[in-house]
Amino acid sequence: MVRYGGRGDAQLAERIRAIHAMSRQTSGALRIHAELAAEGVRVGRERVARLTRAANFKATGPRCLRFQTRAIATNAIHRANEWDLPMSNSSRSVFFGANAARTGHFEGTGPLVVKRARWKFKPSTLATTRNTPAIHDGVLFANFDNDKLYALDLAKGKELWSVRVGGRVPESLSNPMVAHGLLFVVGGGQCHAVDLGTHAIRWSISCDSEATSSPIVVDDDVYVGTRLGGVVAIDARTGVERWRVLLRCGESVQAAVSVTRDQVVVGTRRDFVEGHVVALDRATGGERWSAKAGAMANGGAPAIAGSTVYALSGLGMCLRALDLASGKERWSYETGDALWGTPAVADGVVCFTGYHGILHALDQDTGKEIWSVALDKPPKDTVSPAIAGGVVYMGAGNVVHAWTLREGTERWRWKAPYRVSTAPLVADGTVYVGCDRAVVALG
Repeated sequence: MVRYGGRGDAQLAERIRAIHAMSRQTSGALRIHAELAAEGVRVGRERVARLTRAANFKATGPRCLRFQTRAIATNAIHRANEWDLPMSNSSRSVFFGANAARTGHFEGTGPLVVKRARWKFKPSTLATTRNTPAIHDGVLFANFDNDKLYALDLAKGKELWSVRVGGRVPESLSNPMVAHGLLFVVGGGQCHAVDLGTHAIRWSISCDSEATSSPIVVDDDVYVGTRLGGVVAIDARTGVERWRVLLRCGESVQAAVSVTRDQVVVGTRRDFVEGHVVALDRATGGERWSAKAGAMANGGAPAIAGSTVYALSGLGMCLRALDLASGKERWSYETGDALWGTPAVADGVVCFTGYHGILHALDQDTGKEIWSVALDKPPKDTVSPAIAGGVVYMGAGNVVHAWTLREGTERWRWKAPYRVSTAPLVADGTVYVGCDRAVVALG
């Protein structure tokens, strides 16, 4: 049972706004109180009514709600500036980076408090996971380094089926995604499309040996990088190659691909220091610009919000903000130590971490630090933060944390059975995360 003390009005009001936002009609205080009770939140009706009145909700249609608060207005402005693209048949899908632009900004909210895992899944044979799972229609898909991808019941974590995709180290770093009734994943040097109805591989197309890039599906196209320095665009339904390019910088694409309405943006690496951010024309694969930005780790991706690309630079030891149209640097923030993963961007704040064991939150437009927090242990290089409902979620060492986005105040922490090895997914009030030999659901 969750209790709110007298000083918990701000946290409770945030949850009330989230419940109202997810409703398809105007939510009164009685309905919101019932929703809170169903979640195990113990709070008086009068208090809920007072906070509901203070939020001053106004309905503008059965599926169009707006809040007359400055915080929500700010959120709407930044959401409108994100390149959140519609993806055919994937409106109920949740995947690494949250959207095509890989902002890590998930819809809805995560758990208010976590005391124990809802469920934990471990393969019957010893294996580890270093990729972020994907969710679609009540099923969670997790890729392990035992050459298998598992489909799990989202409610209980029980195995439904599995398929061999050639995903051994390092290919098990590739994050899966679902669209068009297909599960897309890289393994064995190929990009596979697995039919969700038959559980069989419908088509496969060669990337190259030891490919680690994560595929992204936008409209009818799949985009994926190759370890030998290329990017491939594929027809998602048929597996027919649309275009394939080798980047002029000649560097490996081991990170995930990010996509806007007309550009494909990738991070590259020659070693642990040298690398570029490259923007390609989405229709032709032609290079639009290339910017020196340091090596991007294989667990990362460029994050695109508004007209800015945010890229971490490995041993370049800084976060760079680049103009999406030209690749010119707008600002940079140096840490003095290696950085990895993918930045998360929401509500004017960009969050990132690295080997130095600090989570930073910067102003999205200026690069000025808003807050930072020292972690007990540095996160693995496949770990990134995620944001949902004004909260930042991330694992470091064998602990999963939740902090408020604006202040960096810790909401809760949960001790994992193993070291956290993936970025979190946030869906329907639950955080899903990989912990070396297991996938766990928190909420």
